[in-house]
Amino acid sequence: MAIGRFPRALLAAFSVLLWASHVLAEAGILTNGAGDGFKCAGVYGSPNGHEGRRSAIEIEIPPVPPSDIAIAIFDYPDSRWIGIPVKEGIKLPDEQVGLPSTFINSDRDPESTDKSAGMHRFTICNNETIAMGLCTDIARGRPLINDRDKDGQPRHFNSIIYSDYAMLNRSGPGYTRLEYNEWLSAHNGTDDHTDQWRSKPRTTILEGATLQWMADGTLKIRYLVNTTGYYCVDAASLRDFTARAEWVNSYGLLPASEYPKMYIYLALTIAYTGIALAWAVMSWRVWAEILPVQNQLLGLVCLLAVDMGMNFGFWKHYNSTGAPSMVYSVFTLVIDAGRNSLSFFMLLVVALGWGVVRPSLGKMMIR
Repeated sequence: MAIGRFPRALLAAFSVLLWASHVLAEAGILTNGAGDGFKCAGVYGSPNGHEGRRSAIEIEIPPVPPSDIAIAIFDYPDSRWIGIPVKEGIKLPDEQVGLPSTFINSDRDPESTDKSAGMHRFTICNNETIAMGLCTDIARGRPLINDRDKDGQPRHFNSIIYSDYAMLNRSGPGYTRLEYNEWLSAHNGTDDHTDQWRSKPRTTILEGATLQWMADGTLKIRYLVNTTGYYCVDAASLRDFTARAEWVNSYGLLPASEYPKMYIYLALTIAYTGIALAWAVMSWRVWAEILPVQNQLLGLVCLLAVDMGMNFGFWKHYNSTGAPSMVYSVFTLVIDAGRNSLSFFMLLVVALGWGVVRPSLGKMMIR
């Protein structure tokens, strides 16, 4: 069947559904490469949860290939504290620290090193940074966090920065640097019998995140979001890897960038309904003096109220189910088309004098 014969409303509905299928929850694939391991999205904070749900950032890392991956999760305004900038062997003061061009993958970015100024931002705890005193051996592999101010006091962040180093195992669960440090702390600093816990499926609760190791070696990280913000996930490795990150909001399945639309349409529905009721009451009081064009305008306002209500229903359904509704889509698009047609029709006939200087346009109205 030719496209020209396809009902336009259904074709438009299909286009909306195709677009809407790409806005379900913010998600991204993290891979090894310049900037490919870095993704950000907005999240509404939920310190107490909404109907038992919590806003969170969820990361899933499969064990193949079995990479060692440095991971950082942070609110974007705190990104200036990811990595420690050093000039001529001295840590830069806070007032000279700006946003990095990249974050924990900065060793691959030539912009991270300003040779003319002698400045370099160190992003990973390794032998070099340990020797410089920027970190200690228990943090080896983890992203460096500039967590002390110029007076040596703990720095206040917008949200908890999760910084870890995951060591994946193809044949089963691996472990992370933070898990290992927790084990040492609980066992008086000795690493005897560590295989008893790190080789089995388990759930580990850490400050800022919950780690779940599956039997096949898959690592799932869940970072709870208490404060509304624009949160970033950054992952880097010397080997190839693939991970999936998803930004989950407590209110439902819409991404944070789309969520305000639902309440904008609700507010417009209430506003247009109020205007229509007020217009109807005033028209009834002076019904004998009402012009035909004024009744047409009342019908247009009622149609606008229905249009906004259908749009609200579409996004409400989408937020609850995670999938667009064909019924809402078709009705919304048909009403949108009717609203636009009626608006231009009213503009045209009033411009021709109907209801103002001419009681009827005759055959011209039909045309």
